[in-house]
Amino acid sequence: SKDGGGGGGAGAGNVHDHILPVSDDLFRHCTIPKTVSVIGAPMTYGQPFVGTDAGPTLIREAGLLTKLTALGWRVEDLPDIDFEAMKTTSNEKEGGIPSSSAKNSLIVGPGTQKLADIVEHSVREGRFPLILGGDHSIGIGSLAGILRARPDTGIIWVDAHADLNTPAISESGNLHGMPIGLLMEGLAPDHSQIPGFKWLHDEAHVRLNPDSLVYIGLRDVDAAERAAIRQLGIRAYTMHDIDHYGIGRVMDLAIDHLLTKDPHRPLHLSYDIDAIDPVLAPATGTAVRGGLSYREAHYVAEA
Repeated sequence: SKDGGGGGGAGAGNVHDHILPVSDDLFRHCTIPKTVSVIGAPMTYGQPFVGTDAGPTLIREAGLLTKLTALGWRVEDLPDIDFEAMKTTSNEKEGGIPSSSAKNSLIVGPGTQKLADIVEHSVREGRFPLILGGDHSIGIGSLAGILRARPDTGIIWVDAHADLNTPAISESGNLHGMPIGLLMEGLAPDHSQIPGFKWLHDEAHVRLNPDSLVYIGLRDVDAAERAAIRQLGIRAYTMHDIDHYGIGRVMDLAIDHLLTKDPHRPLHLSYDIDAIDPVLAPATGTAVRGGLSYREAHYVAEA
């Protein structure tokens, strides 16, 4: 575009999203007029670094809402979840595991329950939930809310890490490495033993089938997670696969895997910034070299 209003040109950072094919059929699970619920989840307690809580504000300040309306969406911008209000000075132990096995669980547990409630409501109202983190422990809440409302949802998890740990196998005890592990059928632990997570124990039906998950961009996976991926038969495309097949072929394979049995099922994309090479996206506490390039990172969403 040369009119100055479309953000076109060949300058660094421009992505020609206005020429991409857009079909309302892609969003057939949303009511008309299609509305996106922007849900700020400034979580920072799933890992040890302060700063991830600034994410929702910075993404909005970069022009998110205007760009969404330019794509034809009505926008419902919800208030950020106040995770700070969930801090507790209580020493009460709800469960039996050591606190070092699930750090800050008395904040992350109730916080992700609140997020799950908001996401579930958004989906049931026919809106598109767009969740802004925050560290990736918020995936516990986003996944739980989506699976409550639409248990048939297929999950594309774009991440350098598998996030398939549980308190029993985690090497760090950080909950940002456990969102899939806590909800995975055949792997999920007894949540009544994790302080703050009794709500997941009461919702034992909210589980993710291994066949409904595809990983994209893995390159830093714990030994116990690798064993679980093989044992459960989870479809996983590492950076090696992306190098070998190309991102286009990998995304075709991932989507085909999720839609072969049910072409009409909804898909949820969870995108961790550390999937992208840290040369391009250094603002992460879990940087791993050799990640997605600028164009590969965009293609994942375009596919």
